[in-house]
Amino acid sequence: MATVDFRDNLLGISWVDSGWVPILNPGNVLDYFSERSNPFDDRTCNNEVVKMQRLTLEHLNQMVGVEYILLHAQEPILYIIRKQQRQSPTQVIPMADYYIIAGVVYQAPDLGTVISSRALSAVHGIQSAFDEAMSYCRYHPSKGYWWHFKDQEERGFCGSFKLIV
Repeated sequence: MATVDFRDNLLGISWVDSGWVPILNPGNVLDYFSERSNPFDDRTCNNEVVKMQRLTLEHLNQMVGVEYILLHAQEPILYIIRKQQRQSPTQVIPMADYYIIAGVVYQAPDLGTVISSRALSAVHGIQSAFDEAMSYCRYHPSKGYWWHFKDQEERGFCGSFKLIV
C-alpha cells in the first residue's frame, strides 16, 4: 500500500508573501512560487536545479523529473502554475495545479475531490430529507402507520396508510 504524504493534499491552506504582491508578473511569478516559506513548492524539483545552475527555464524541457510551469497568466491578478512530472522532452504528466489570486497561492482541487465533495453534499441533502420525513411517520400496532404533521393536527386531520410487507 502506498503511503500518502501530507504535501499531496494541501487544499485547506493558502500562502502569501505580501512583499511580492505589488511586483508580481509572468516573468517573476515562478520565483515567487519557489520562495522557501511556500508549503506548495517542492525543493527537489528541476526548477531549483535550473536556478542553482543559473540556466534559463528552456532547459527544463531537456530534464526528467518534477517541474513547475506557468500555465496561464491573466495579469495582474491571476496566475496558474502546474506541477508536472516530465518523462521526456515531449511527454509530461500533470500532478497538481496551483492558482495565485492577488498574490495568495492556493492548490486547485483535482476532479476526484470536486466530484466527491458534490456527491457528499447531495447525499447529505437526501439524508436530511429522509430524516425529516421519518420524523412525521408514526406507528401503533392497532392503527398501523400514519403521517403526523403538526399543522394538520391543528385542523384535526392526520393521514394514515397501511404498510403491507
